[in-house]
Amino acid sequence: MPIFFDQVETGLGRAVWRSEDGTEEVALCSVNQVAYDNEATVRERFGELINAVANHFRRKHAAAPAAPASRLAGIPCETCTAPEADDVRHRAGSVSDVSELQLSPGGYPAGCCRRRIVATIDGQPDWPSSRPPAPARRMGRRF
Repeated sequence: MPIFFDQVETGLGRAVWRSEDGTEEVALCSVNQVAYDNEATVRERFGELINAVANHFRRKHAAAPAAPASRLAGIPCETCTAPEADDVRHRAGSVSDVSELQLSPGGYPAGCCRRRIVATIDGQPDWPSSRPPAPARRMGRRF
C-alpha cells in the first residue's frame, strides 16, 4: 500500500494512500509544512499518525487476491483425477487461448482420456495410388 506525501497548497502537506492500480486515493492526514520542516518531533509524530491511519485502511481494504480464470472452465479435465488430465492442465497453463488446446467437437482437449477418435475420412481413397495401373486391353476380334 503506497503512501505519498503531497504539498496541497503553500504551507500544507498531506499524506495520501493510493491503491496499486491508481483508481483510489485516500487522504490520511495533513500537516503544516513549516512545522514539519523545522521540528523533528513534528516529523516523528506525523509519521506515527500516518502509520496509525494507514493501518486502519489496510485492515479495511485487505482482500484475498482473485483467483485467475481457468482456461479449462467448463471442460471436464479441470476437475478430473486421471493422469491425462494433469497433462492437459499443464498445457492449459502455458497457452494463451483455449483454442490452442485443440478441442474436439465434443469439447474435449487433445490428450483427454474421454476423447476418442473413431475414424478419419478425408474423402480420397488410397487404392488408386497404391496399385499399379491395369494393363491396357485391346478391343476387337482375333483371327
